[in-house]
Amino acid sequence: MSTRQYLSLAKNIEQEVVIQKSRFIGLTYTLTSEDEINLCIDDAKEKYPNASHYCYGAVIGLDGLLQRFSDDGEPGGTAGMPILQVLIQRELKNLLIIVVRYFGGIKLGAGGLVRAYSRTTVEAIDKAEIVKMELSSRGIITINYNQLGSVEHFLRQPGIEIEEMIYGEMVEIQLLTNQDWDGLTGKLRDICSGNLDIERLDSIYRNW
Repeated sequence: MSTRQYLSLAKNIEQEVVIQKSRFIGLTYTLTSEDEINLCIDDAKEKYPNASHYCYGAVIGLDGLLQRFSDDGEPGGTAGMPILQVLIQRELKNLLIIVVRYFGGIKLGAGGLVRAYSRTTVEAIDKAEIVKMELSSRGIITINYNQLGSVEHFLRQPGIEIEEMIYGEMVEIQLLTNQDWDGLTGKLRDICSGNLDIERLDSIYRNW
């Protein structure tokens, strides 16, 4: 998959699994930097205070090379690494999964812990749904009111989203698209006979 695309999750969710009286709660977070991990852990601790463990796995960056995990007191290799392995197997990027555990009084053993943390991670991912994020172009076009009907009609097509419309002396339309930017704006120039202003904004990743 190119750097113009990567796999992530459609939404942040919480998924609970009970195994041998222990509660395992998987929380999914999309993120773009390592600095955000601690903020997400704070969020998990606020939602689920006084848990026995807050274990996690994270893959950050489109190359997937920044990988982080924590067993948070569980036996080494039984929690954070199984979470991380599921993320790697599913080829997910810019994603953190925290599994909160409330100990239920029955020891699961190393193999049992690996299975529990892996299962919770898989169920959380399935619930949140994997989506493809595409690098999408953004910009603002400014047109006269007499051009609005034909421009709006053209923009109502797959792969184009109108993010905002501002009605002033002229109409400003903020666009997001996974289409070729130059090709799209070329068609808009034709529709407006060249009478429009186009401002390019920074591209962002979006699930279409």
